[in-house]
Amino acid sequence: MGFAIERRAYLSTAFWITGAALLAGCAGDDVVSPAVTTPALPPVTAEQLVGRWGLGSYHRDTDRDRTVKEARAQCRNPYVIKAGADGGVIMNLADEKEPRELLVKTTREGRTFIGPGERPAGDLTDMEIIAVDDTSFTVQWVDPDVSSRYGTMVYVNCAPRSARTTAG
Repeated sequence: MGFAIERRAYLSTAFWITGAALLAGCAGDDVVSPAVTTPALPPVTAEQLVGRWGLGSYHRDTDRDRTVKEARAQCRNPYVIKAGADGGVIMNLADEKEPRELLVKTTREGRTFIGPGERPAGDLTDMEIIAVDDTSFTVQWVDPDVSSRYGTMVYVNCAPRSARTTAG
């Protein structure tokens, strides 16, 4: 019987010590600081958008390959994107006749947009860059009404591949 009482006292003491240690850990003054995050770099820069582009548009994903070929054929009459004075690019917004400077903007989530600099990334006037590679980029308008009229737009670089690789 003495052994059972001794064992019970030992377990009780161990329980209280463990509980006190756990509570002490909760009562600490350790404040976890939020991780410092830097905005994601855009997958494409304004400088990479400057140039002569064949432009095509589609409404169904199944039409993308055909549209890329048609956009390439538009290099006879290319859409020209110029560098803007404030680090952006000169392009047209939906339903605007005159081009103006637009910026490449990135959200914290890493989504990239082209649009007016005075508005946040993802504004209804923006285009979202949904795909980019060495020879093209693809955008979709954020505004559903504009997107339904203009579709998904594909820009295919008209510069010969050798000119693009030696220029950068």
